[in-house]
Amino acid sequence: MNKYGNLLFRFLAIGVVLYAAYNFYNQNSQPNLTSQQPQTLVDSATKNGNKKQIAPEIVLNDLQGQTVKLSDYNGKVIILNFWASWCPPCKAEMPELNQTATELANGQEAVLLAVNLTDGVRETVDKARKYINDNNYSMQVLLDNEGKAANAYKIVNIPSTFIIDKQGEIYDVIVGPTTKKALMDYVDKLK
Repeated sequence: MNKYGNLLFRFLAIGVVLYAAYNFYNQNSQPNLTSQQPQTLVDSATKNGNKKQIAPEIVLNDLQGQTVKLSDYNGKVIILNFWASWCPPCKAEMPELNQTATELANGQEAVLLAVNLTDGVRETVDKARKYINDNNYSMQVLLDNEGKAANAYKIVNIPSTFIIDKQGEIYDVIVGPTTKKALMDYVDKLK
């Protein structure tokens, strides 16, 4: 091989290695969760006793194809969780979310809605449905096929969980995995 052919071969080999490393990183990257405790973010206006932010209305289909509106649950505490089946922290909190949803289904005070970020590529309806069915989860899953709900709630990291009070105002936001106990504490406080 001549000098230029050898140089070209090395350049291509380095390119292939860099491309493989880039793909590996993107497929295995996840939110940086340095703590076992959920991180809670509260709008500074809320902390100061000023007006809270009204939860944006969302209209999505569930796994059964039924249309669900956030406003269908006016007068209830709403736990609105954003997740995807490829997200390890999301999967880690799913048993707790399902237990919470089951407990809330027995009463009239609150509801848990799990919004799947169904982008059609990394997360599809079939992948979401399979994940829920394989794990025998019974929580209500809504499909955000167009990213409208994620945009309305300005989702940057998942899982993210919004606690919405009975007046339809965002009371708190949990970024990162949460627990049944933390969620039920919010429900008890707001009901």
